[in-house]
Amino acid sequence: MKINFSWTNMKIVQSKINKSPFYRTISMKVEMANKKGSIVRIKSGYKHKNLWGTVHGGTIASLVDSTCGLSVFPYLKDGETMVTISLYMDYIAPVIEGDILGQGRIIHRGRRLVRAEAIIRDQTERIVAKGYASFMILENNTKLPGDS
Repeated sequence: MKINFSWTNMKIVQSKINKSPFYRTISMKVEMANKKGSIVRIKSGYKHKNLWGTVHGGTIASLVDSTCGLSVFPYLKDGETMVTISLYMDYIAPVIEGDILGQGRIIHRGRRLVRAEAIIRDQTERIVAKGYASFMILENNTKLPGDS
């Protein structure tokens, strides 16, 4: 069964995403998503740390994937969804603690493929990572978290 979902009200989309199990598990929150780009924040803590006491690279990669993806959402047409098909990361500096902020934007959109970039900063606004993600646009056949 196909589910038709409208991307026109980004406040509703943002609310649904912020309530999703994955976002809640890693303390990630969408702060903004519109045609200018996206801002996503992780409140890092003990659960995000690796063996060496820094924030795990997978946490930062998840932030890049989400930040890039959210910059694509406002461009989706009703009845479309997307999946990540590639993710590239450059880690620049470790994050010890505090908020981690991702800012994303689209750098290319074709008919079925979209490429976006994200810059990740720590709580002192120091750039700690940069990343790129590519997404394939699909017809929507799934529900968003919170839909019945």
